[in-house]
Amino acid sequence: MTEKFDVTILGTGLFGAALAYHLAQGTRRRVLALDTARGPRQPSATATSAGILSVQGWDPWDLVLVRESVAEYARLAEEEGVEPVRPNGGLRVARSAEGARWLARVHRVLEQEGEEVRTVGPREARELLPFADMDDVQAALYTPLDAVTEPSALQSAYLRAADRAGAVHRREETPPEVERLPGGGWKVGGERGGISETLVVAAGAWSKSVLTDLGHRLPLAPFRAQVLRVRPHPLLPVFPSLHDLDLNVYVRPADHGRLLIGDGTGTREEDPSRWAPEADRPWVEQTVATLRTVIRGLPDAPVEAAWAGLCVASPDRFPVVGRVPGEAHLIVASGFNGLGSMRAAGLARRLADALGSGAWDPLRPADPARFAAAWRSFEPRPQFPLEGESDGPAREVAGTFRDLPPEARASHEIRYRLLAGAEEADGLRWTSLSDWFDPFLGQFAKDALRTGGTVEVAEEAGRVRGLLLAGSSEGVGSGFTRTRVIAERYLSRMDPGGLYLDAAWRPGGEPVEIFAADLRDWRSEERLRNPVRLAGPEDLPRVRALMHEELGPSVDRWFATLPRPEENAFLCEVGGRVVGVSWITRVGPFARGHSFSVHPRYRGLGIGSDLLTARMLWLRRTGGRQVVSEIYDGNLASRTAAERAGMSLVDRMYHFRPITGP
Repeated sequence: MTEKFDVTILGTGLFGAALAYHLAQGTRRRVLALDTARGPRQPSATATSAGILSVQGWDPWDLVLVRESVAEYARLAEEEGVEPVRPNGGLRVARSAEGARWLARVHRVLEQEGEEVRTVGPREARELLPFADMDDVQAALYTPLDAVTEPSALQSAYLRAADRAGAVHRREETPPEVERLPGGGWKVGGERGGISETLVVAAGAWSKSVLTDLGHRLPLAPFRAQVLRVRPHPLLPVFPSLHDLDLNVYVRPADHGRLLIGDGTGTREEDPSRWAPEADRPWVEQTVATLRTVIRGLPDAPVEAAWAGLCVASPDRFPVVGRVPGEAHLIVASGFNGLGSMRAAGLARRLADALGSGAWDPLRPADPARFAAAWRSFEPRPQFPLEGESDGPAREVAGTFRDLPPEARASHEIRYRLLAGAEEADGLRWTSLSDWFDPFLGQFAKDALRTGGTVEVAEEAGRVRGLLLAGSSEGVGSGFTRTRVIAERYLSRMDPGGLYLDAAWRPGGEPVEIFAADLRDWRSEERLRNPVRLAGPEDLPRVRALMHEELGPSVDRWFATLPRPEENAFLCEVGGRVVGVSWITRVGPFARGHSFSVHPRYRGLGIGSDLLTARMLWLRRTGGRQVVSEIYDGNLASRTAAERAGMSLVDRMYHFRPITGP
């Protein structure tokens, strides 16, 4: 017999996944969530989203949605251990008088609603984005609380949390059939489908056709939006997302020092069964040319990927979320106008609340009933609806989302265990724990065990969500996790010398700079002034002697594990004496530089830059792709050497010290 549910959600993009979680967790309803993605040839809007979370300044109702969504995403990412929400700020610039007037209006709306916003002059704009061309900018607006995220990671987190709360998530290989039952209710799909009282159509670009087949024609229009990712040289740290109104382009930071560029939005309706998921070549060429006028020093940045996705427009550019007119148990969630990631959490929570309590007023501006009268076909125009107070639905502040008490979340079943030996690290099932150090975590665990330390892994459903390296001779531990409850455990059990974490889990962490370079773009600009060569096993005693003298006896245990194929050292000799050394750990195409040391008597001769340049040359010639290094305690000499060798500051990690009493 077909399984029975209270609610079936057709579509598990970011909104559908969030709704499944809130229904299962908050209302305790039996929920079936059906994934209707068509595969890589027809990716979902979530998979293709740029992931910018920005207060746009439409009106009070919309601002509350965005605030609620961003706060929930940040909490969810920390609880579920996925890529974090990164507050990076947003900078909107106008190069024309018309754009300046538009920014003035946005400023007025945001300021009236208590948003943190300020107008910035050309000088501050250059300080915020030193690599951008601001010479002809007439006005700029900065919103420091804007953020970026990875919507696909949040979608996975919601589905995992929904699963723990009791929701059922299934993937359909073909679009499921929807059947209205004679006695009321809905049957969706075949044997793997279900029967439910309420059906929520949140199927992205397919929502319009699903509703049409059920006899309901709503004003929804799928349109294409295009994005590309480029790899700048040098790699860039996190910076405020830039939206250039007159050049019609946005630029946001992406993982590993990349840039995400978009605003290739279409203005005609697309057929979701016949559209091109690849970006248009002319658009890519034009956008790259525009980018080179906006960003200085970007002549040859390669395009790593370019794609398109389908969004859904509504005539007034407000979401269409609520009961389909004439149907008490048929719900639509669509018409996000390319800005769904900013609003999905807030809208999903309101809809779950309405389905549980009947309180539909917080969704009033999104009510599909506003289109009950006859409407004409329209062209998508996914801009910001600020041109007139009469445009769109009524914008009452009353009835907006009310604060709800924190939900009693299902507890994570996290298992903490110590590894007994280095060989156990090879059998671990890793999740992503760090933006820059994921490739090396297995080696870190083995090194800690080989040198007398302890390794604790935190596992959920057999997958590693935390790694703690402690008890080494250095007296400073290292932790890697994206989950707050695990990070708090690590901070409560740190070594006497403290703990390194690559996120600011609490105030007071001392920043450690992370430098990196992509070797595919790297070219040597420094001539080697000193003889540098790759060390052999016979060199290890002399290398150890230098490092013992410079770094102390903590290096001795590590040297006892050498030689190993993943560890390589570059050394400089003067008069037969080793006076400088730089090590790298190599895992496939990824390398981490560490243990950099130059004898004090020989500093100032360029030996440090030569050591780092030599290892870069070797890595590039042997197929290396990326190199990363940490620079501790504001070490100016190491930073200068890294910059001269072609590396750039890309991120920070933090050194937390034990909290002592007064």
